Amino acid sequence: MTSGNTAQGVAVWDRVWQHRPSAHKDRALIHREENSTRWALIRDALMKTFGRIEGLRTIELGAGRGDLSFLLASRGAFVTLLDSSPTVLNLARKRFKRFGVPADYAQADLFETATLETRYDVSLSSGVIEHFRGRDRLRSVRAHRAVLRPGGLAVISVPNAACIPYRLWKAYLELRGWWPYGAEIPYSKRELARLARLAGFDRRRVSCTAFLRSVGDHFCRTFLHRRPSWVDRASVFDGTMGFTLTLFAWTASARPDQC
Repeated sequence: MTSGNTAQGVAVWDRVWQHRPSAHKDRALIHREENSTRWALIRDALMKTFGRIEGLRTIELGAGRGDLSFLLASRGAFVTLLDSSPTVLNLARKRFKRFGVPADYAQADLFETATLETRYDVSLSSGVIEHFRGRDRLRSVRAHRAVLRPGGLAVISVPNAACIPYRLWKAYLELRGWWPYGAEIPYSKRELARLARLAGFDRRRVSCTAFLRSVGDHFCRTFLHRRPSWVDRASVFDGTMGFTLTLFAWTASARPDQC
């Protein structure tokens, strides 16, 4: 996903997006996300908050090719993909058109969200805010709140600083000079919850998932060149050392039946 706060950041991600999967591979990537614990958590949070997905207005920040937006739009949400990179927005357009899924697109920096005219039910990002340092980490969380209407929900997914397989894999790639994603600073549960509080969210919940997926992706695929069948199983380590942290943060309330 494109953080997009500097020209250098855009260049890094434009290089990443040079890899363009085939239609078959693309469908497999969507299917994998659709069957992930992360998507299950997001889907359940939307249903509990709004009672539905269909008809919700959502915006994915630093959307990249829009995995989460694709799943939402497929279920009837009105989705907007925001990214600073025209390259990846063009890829997203082609992807959504290929599968006949509607979407809107906005080319803008993450920190320009306060100027958007529309206010959304849901703001989302996946793999975005870990690419910021210092005060920009709080600013990136605030950007999710700036686009929400009262009673809205922000969903932010980031790598977990406590995930040992991820940290070892990242350190190995950096040591070899193979790390492609620029600056990437993972979050702890405490930092993510603290920033959500400082950003003004009234209610906050951080969930942690997918420890075995991290082992499978970062060790088995890197060194054994295969993906084992057990990577999507639940693990006793998911609650602490899972690869993904997902923050759910609610703004000051309107009742769900007013959504």
